[in-house]
Amino acid sequence: MTPALFLQELAHLASLLCAVAMCTLRNDMEGIENPLDIYRVGEPWPNPDPDHASEEVRAYAGHKWSLIKNLKYWCGFSRTPTARAREYASRPMPVIGGVSEAEIAFLQKARGPSAKVTLCWHWLSEFIIREHLAGSLGKVGPPIISRIIQFLSDGMIYYNHARKIMFIPFPFPHAQLSAFFCLLTIFVIPLLMGQYINIPWLGAVLTFLTVTCLHGLHEVARELENPFRNVPNDVPLLTLLAMFNESLITMYSGYHPDHFWDGPVYEERGQAEWEQAKAAKTRLNSNPVELYFEDEGISNNTVGNVSKPQSVDAGKAVVDSAVAELQEMIKKQSEEIERLRQLVEPQNGPDTVPLADNKPSVEGS
Repeated sequence: MTPALFLQELAHLASLLCAVAMCTLRNDMEGIENPLDIYRVGEPWPNPDPDHASEEVRAYAGHKWSLIKNLKYWCGFSRTPTARAREYASRPMPVIGGVSEAEIAFLQKARGPSAKVTLCWHWLSEFIIREHLAGSLGKVGPPIISRIIQFLSDGMIYYNHARKIMFIPFPFPHAQLSAFFCLLTIFVIPLLMGQYINIPWLGAVLTFLTVTCLHGLHEVARELENPFRNVPNDVPLLTLLAMFNESLITMYSGYHPDHFWDGPVYEERGQAEWEQAKAAKTRLNSNPVELYFEDEGISNNTVGNVSKPQSVDAGKAVVDSAVAELQEMIKKQSEEIERLRQLVEPQNGPDTVPLADNKPSVEGS
């Protein structure tokens, strides 16, 4: 069954974004457009080792064994930008659905690797937002959509971290000093071993191990300086992209195969419940009293010993009665306060002396 158009476009744009990002990470020549190929489902995973590629690919990329080539590789002279460009052209990045001519034209107009990746990121973000506004995502809440955009933003952050490794080289003076002293050890270590070691074969073994150790560490540092373009010890971006494409294709499977409800039946039931809730809301807004007694299953005009209100006037009469009762209570309390005041005033009249005035003064004593 052909998957939904939304899933097809979503998988294509996500695959295109990752393919362009990986192309910019492994490309070191401005102006060279790395090829993008169509992804074919079911093919074997691309081998990370280019030496195990087909004869045609190896011939185009220049992977032919020779003593001179190996010597140049060990000395670092074979890793030219042109050689790397040929290597990458022989292993294009696969994209689900391929790349259209319009997409290629826009990507070629974008200047610089960051602009190309940002353009693809905007295509994917704009597609998700546009389809959400059009209703293609169903009743998915805005927080879920914002979380998707947040994950895309996190991906751009990690891509920029990878670009730091790609485009910011190791300090050049430090690298030159390391290479110079590694070459110097080739001539100095044998002299030191001959001076302090009396056994020739032991001195030769120690010289070999010492020089090999230092040069090996230096070579590992060169490989780790940029792990995206040092063939054949680079990060297998092509294999990782193929695995990512397979994970995108799994979106076509849809619901879980053992789901306990039928999709159409579930949608029909949800539509019926929505219509029922809408009708109940309309009735509630029109006559809430009638709706209450209907929901309770009461058909007569009484509920226990309480009469069912017949109109708004009945409710108003109850309120007026309560107000009158409250006013009567306030009146009685006012009369009681006045009576108590009259009882207290004769005791504290003008003819009586306050208790404070009956105290003897200091002078009288």
